[in-house]
Amino acid sequence: MKLARTNAIIPLPTSADYPLAGKEGYAVALIDGYASIQDDAAGTPFGVLLEAGDVPGKASVAVLAGGLAGTVRVKLVQAVEAIGTDLQLVGSAGGCGFGPDAGAGERVVTAQALETGAIGELIEAVLFKPKYYPAA
Repeated sequence: MKLARTNAIIPLPTSADYPLAGKEGYAVALIDGYASIQDDAAGTPFGVLLEAGDVPGKASVAVLAGGLAGTVRVKLVQAVEAIGTDLQLVGSAGGCGFGPDAGAGERVVTAQALETGAIGELIEAVLFKPKYYPAA
């Protein structure tokens, strides 16, 4: 039997109810089968938005559960100062982006930085299955 796909990047339907324009690199949730920007930093995201087109249409999403053969660019809402830093979801007015793992408290760690970057930049990262850490 052949593989269904060789990479865990999938097209998801979009809706005008969940705008994605300009949100590349943010965490994505699924709402009623549509791609939506994750708005809860403590929730478990489905993936990371790679590209969004016209609405209605399709968005390309890299799945966070594994199966991705490469790296992606994630949106920083906090600066990353060292390569190799684990990244957690960080809530912002625009949705959940990424920032350095705080190492304590409630958080969801989903990626590792492969370069440094300032707030608002897209940096290269390796995605992995989200790890939820409850508040201690």
